[in-house]
Amino acid sequence: MRKRTEFNIKISKENVCAFLDVGKDSPMYGEVMEELTEMLPAAYEKIKPVALLEFGDLDGFAVEADGKPVREALYGISSIGREMGEWSSRLFAEGDYLKGMLADAIADDYLFQMDEEQQEDVLKMCRERGRGIAGRAEAPQDIPMSIQKKAYDVTGAGEAGIGIRESYMYDPVKTICQVYLLDDNVKRYHPEHDCSRCSNLTCKRRNLPTVRVTVKTGDGERSIRARKSDSILKTLQEHDIFLPALCAGKGSCGKCKIRFLMGAPEPSGEDEKCLTGEELEEGWRLACRAYPQKNCRILLEQGEEDFFVLADEQAEKAKGQDSGGEYGIAADIGTTTIAMQLVELSEGKIADVYTAINRQRSYGADVISRIEASNSGKGEALKESIREDLMLGIEKLTGGHTKRVSRMVISANSTMVHLLMGYSCETLGVYPFTPVNIDTIHTTYGELFGDERVHMEITICPGISTYVGGDIAAGLYALEFEKRERPSLLIDLGTNGEMAIGGEKGVLAASTAAGPAFEGGNIRCGTGSIPGAICRVAIEGETVSLKTINGEAPAGICGTGVVDTVYELKKEKIMDETGLLEDPWFEEGFLLDGERNIRFYQKDIRELQLAKSAVRAGLETLIVKYGISYEEIERIYIAGGFGHQLDRKKAVDIGLFPAECEDKLEAAGNTSLKGAVKCLLNPGSEEEIGRIIEKTQEVSLSDSRDFQEFYMDYMYFEQDV
Repeated sequence: MRKRTEFNIKISKENVCAFLDVGKDSPMYGEVMEELTEMLPAAYEKIKPVALLEFGDLDGFAVEADGKPVREALYGISSIGREMGEWSSRLFAEGDYLKGMLADAIADDYLFQMDEEQQEDVLKMCRERGRGIAGRAEAPQDIPMSIQKKAYDVTGAGEAGIGIRESYMYDPVKTICQVYLLDDNVKRYHPEHDCSRCSNLTCKRRNLPTVRVTVKTGDGERSIRARKSDSILKTLQEHDIFLPALCAGKGSCGKCKIRFLMGAPEPSGEDEKCLTGEELEEGWRLACRAYPQKNCRILLEQGEEDFFVLADEQAEKAKGQDSGGEYGIAADIGTTTIAMQLVELSEGKIADVYTAINRQRSYGADVISRIEASNSGKGEALKESIREDLMLGIEKLTGGHTKRVSRMVISANSTMVHLLMGYSCETLGVYPFTPVNIDTIHTTYGELFGDERVHMEITICPGISTYVGGDIAAGLYALEFEKRERPSLLIDLGTNGEMAIGGEKGVLAASTAAGPAFEGGNIRCGTGSIPGAICRVAIEGETVSLKTINGEAPAGICGTGVVDTVYELKKEKIMDETGLLEDPWFEEGFLLDGERNIRFYQKDIRELQLAKSAVRAGLETLIVKYGISYEEIERIYIAGGFGHQLDRKKAVDIGLFPAECEDKLEAAGNTSLKGAVKCLLNPGSEEEIGRIIEKTQEVSLSDSRDFQEFYMDYMYFEQDV
């Protein structure tokens, strides 16, 4: 047995921040780095590393490598001791949430580095024994958890102060097991962790090779490369092959069916819910839930590309035809969704509506991810994606151009405008965050979409700044902020958390990185606002009552359901005001729907905790900067569909909004789209929205001490701070 207690490891601040999803552009980056720097000396003192390696048999375990049974293994156990885990638990118990997360992330980074540094010892031991390494078995993915007891016995871990529970989990918690599968091929050496077999698909250290996917359609075949960590849906989108995915790839709508002709992965739980047993046998899978682990061949019987062909054919036949009236189109390009309305200009009436998922989501859920994707060479793909989405919406609304549309107004945040126009995003994501152009843009259908057969003037609303875009400017215009004697607030609870406060005397605006939790994103069983999304939750003792959109069977939890759930867990004392779930729910999650196994987990609470703290801190900072009290605020408008389903009392109780303003909260709908419609109908709109922008000043939250203090204050799920 080889025992090692000395490691030359330097904790990576960048890795720790990545574990917490805190990038350099996050408003909390400075605060986190400051706390992390302060904690590191104590962390090094508390870490007591020990690594054990020993050879042993695999009796009682059926393990194969390359189709051959494996009889021998090199067992490893690595631990950093108890003090780090106890430190993290104590910090959470004391309510110091940020430090608790940092302590946990520090421990994970150290363990990962121990695993990497130990590879030299593994290689040396195997060469001395004349053995090769065929792979690495992972529990419970490809070997039972009881293998950890085998490793414990073989390495003599008990003598090193490590314990093991009946569940085969180690004590201390920050202890991991390695099982290296051995054979007699001394030239083979694959000791690395195989991420393709790991169930932790969101791991920040996930790194996988690619496989070849052959895609067969009615037009022939093409071969593309796919990362094992990406779903087939995402891979297809990256190669400009689009499938319907109404639930944005959550596995609940069942629209992205594909058929594996070769190399089908095992069915997922979502596959088994959405597909019949016969379909599964035939190789049908949901593209959003299928992760290719080897070369495969798939059949696409019908996708969105087929509709594009049909739409083009309809357009050819319909040229010169219209219904006699004159129309305009208003569009809101959101980071998550696209909303469009056909407006009868003479009457000012909404004639038709169209909504769709922004397919750029395959490149990331937020604007920072899209900026990074654009800067890494995907700008052209992002541009084409959003332009195709808009063209499809126009085709739908006009019935293949049978209606005469003279003009179109587009409202969007600044990043979406840059991607639509094909502007460089190089300066958007780095200080001082300079946009290429946020002024009013005048173009035509032919210039934007490359089709001169359609004659339509297009106006894109101007933005206020890089991160307070034309969508907020249009919203302020729709709500007539420039005419208000008493100040009001407009809050858009999307991934960017944009907000503005003011009236006729001027407006202050800001943007905070709230993250996608309010849209069901980063929630383990989360989904968008689709039919079946859990939007309301009530808990009384052991009884859980749910309400879903359209009354359909539960398919996941949307944003308002997340807020409701956190409120109810707190009310029932299942979760304390710091956001900590009690046992046994801390490990298992709280069961909302037994039939679909929809649970709400500790990580989900933390996601909402970060989002609501960012929004509340931004709101409070703007109120302070504007120099008014809660009593002086006339209204707080919540933009988007989130506001319509939101329970105001519950939102206030968890600290998302001030209690003094509960009666002032008002759902405002899609204010960006309303502003675009108003611009369509008002000839003087360009000058009026320009005056609003002139009166609006951006408040930078990233360097605001007020924001940072409020952020930590409102991390708790309570009102008093």
